[in-house]
Amino acid sequence: MSLKIIKSYGQTSVFAAPAKLRKFGVPPGGPIDPHTPGLVRAALLSEDDSPVLEVLGTLEFEAKRDLSICWMTPHAGFVKRLKKFERFRVTTIGSFAGYLGYSYRPMPERKLAGLFEPVRQLRFLPLEQRIPFDASSTLDINRQGYRFNCELSAKFTQSPSEPAVPGLIQQTPGGQIIILGPDGPVSGGYRRLGVVIAADWPYLAQISVNSDYEFIPVNREIAIHALKDVRRAVAVRSQFLRIIQQREIAKAS
Repeated sequence: MSLKIIKSYGQTSVFAAPAKLRKFGVPPGGPIDPHTPGLVRAALLSEDDSPVLEVLGTLEFEAKRDLSICWMTPHAGFVKRLKKFERFRVTTIGSFAGYLGYSYRPMPERKLAGLFEPVRQLRFLPLEQRIPFDASSTLDINRQGYRFNCELSAKFTQSPSEPAVPGLIQQTPGGQIIILGPDGPVSGGYRRLGVVIAADWPYLAQISVNSDYEFIPVNREIAIHALKDVRRAVAVRSQFLRIIQQREIAKAS
């Protein structure tokens, strides 16, 4: 890698093509926000499977050669050129996760607008919970899961461990809410309230600690249409970024 890590405050992961090992009991992994890394690659004119770093916290690094970087959280970002041995720092202040990519090509510098402004509502497909509920995020959030305090009545009965998926909303016997992340367990026996819809996963990458959230149940049709809308918006924005970056490069040559 052409970035030398100087200091890392938090967790940093590198993602390229995902490995499909879930059937062997391995968590699916991958980015918390599956859509923003595609915008990073588009802004750098990179291949769709090129590596992107997910940063949870702050990352200070040094360029080992002249290169261009793109840093994006789900709601904003930028493209910047770095000289060899130049140091730079990125941080996720105001967001839980951010995404860093780099290219050896001298890319036009620009600010970038993301597609996902922070929200205080999350939609879910209901399982045992079919009405809206409120919960407050805690300091305990990571790639394994997100813990929320909640006054929702805990109706706990011991059940056998069953398959679990990222986005699954569970309730512990003490009443705390857990939303499983991409590195969460592949099975569990807690009460299952529902599953956060895939279209809202980018908002999980922006969870703020000690903040109130409202969970809204939706049906399968709404979840499918929402995901299609997000994928369409990402595809349009990615195409737009590639066009304007290529145009600026052509002008400069």
